Order: sequence, then structure tokens, then C-alpha cells
Amino acid sequence: ERDYETNLSKIRSFLAQPSYSNAQGNAANISQCEKALRDAKNCVHAMQGMAEIEGDPFKLEDAKRKLEREVGPLEEEIRGRKGHHIARGGASGVSAG
Repeated sequence: ERDYETNLSKIRSFLAQPSYSNAQGNAANISQCEKALRDAKNCVHAMQGMAEIEGDPFKLEDAKRKLEREVGPLEEEIRGRKGHHIARGGASGVSAG
């Protein structure tokens, strides 16, 4: 749970920054933010697994709620920032692999 909160804090910190900063720095921030998002999702899935093993429906529901009400909206916001960044010419459209 602590790792989950740490990752959410990183994401929220990124989203609090103005989106008009330089393109190269913004691309790096988006990449770090996406990694934190993946890590946060992994933490929630681990919490769900532990709740299922423990047979604790309250913890299981709490983990589902985290995905729906916390991670989901942040994921949409990151997607929007990424789309805005690409639309402004911040990415070449070529994948680095």
C-alpha cells in the first residue's frame, strides 16, 4: 500500500506541473509518469490478490475502488497530456523500440 501511495504521489506531482514546459522534458516526465502508473496498477493487483487469499471482501472492494476512482482518472489525465504533447509536435512519431 505504501508503494501504491508513493506512485500516486509521483503521478499527481507530474500532473500538477504546467503542461507547456519544454517538449523534451515533458516527454521524459510523461514516460516517468506512465511507469509510476503501471507500478501503481501492479500494487493494486497485488492488493486484490492478497485480499482474495485472505478472504477479505472489504479489502478486495477497496482495491477495486482504488482502480476505478483513483487510478482510472489519473490514467485518463496522463493520456490527455500525452495526446496534447504529441499534438503540439513534442514527439517525432518514431518509436524508439
